[in-house]
Amino acid sequence: MITFLHFIFGFCVGFVGVIPPGLLNLTAAKISVKQSRRAAVVFALGAAVVVIAQVYVGVFFSKLLNDNPEILITLEKFAIAVFIALSIFFFIKARLDNSPEIQPVDKSDVKLFSQGIILSALNIFPIPFYIGFSSFLAGRGLFTFEYPMAHLFILGASMGTFMMLFAYIKYVKKFGFDSHTFARKINYILSALTMVIALFTLIRIYEVF
Repeated sequence: MITFLHFIFGFCVGFVGVIPPGLLNLTAAKISVKQSRRAAVVFALGAAVVVIAQVYVGVFFSKLLNDNPEILITLEKFAIAVFIALSIFFFIKARLDNSPEIQPVDKSDVKLFSQGIILSALNIFPIPFYIGFSSFLAGRGLFTFEYPMAHLFILGASMGTFMMLFAYIKYVKKFGFDSHTFARKINYILSALTMVIALFTLIRIYEVF
């Protein structure tokens, strides 16, 4: 069961990480509207492939902090710092309410897949996001840096990212997607959520001492 939970945690982190309208999901939505759903899915697959590498980097750095049992508290303090930073980032983003620039994408499958990879690789924000969540889960004893658990977490994050992108692709026409309103509301929610997690972790550290 704990092995399967690693996949679920990874899926949830990957899914939540691309909920706010940004370069990747809005580009995928645009391709769905301007070209076809199939073309947008090819783009999303390219983006999801890069997530595997990004999560691996995040888990690697989190493991470096967790290798020494004596620094578990430091690990949790690091997670607090990351979540506070994320909370501030989402709040500022919601206040500014800027619409991300959507990049033009070529029509061929190879170019769609390649540009999905490129745009996803340029989007380095998820890496500290993955470091923070894997650190948080490790601090709760819910994450193991061993095969196959860590690999299932990485795979789950990639699939979660793809499914969120696919949701944008599938429902952008159906709901007459308003990126400005949605972006503002979801960023406020994510700001509150990450701050709650940071406070929860801070309280736990206080109880330990």
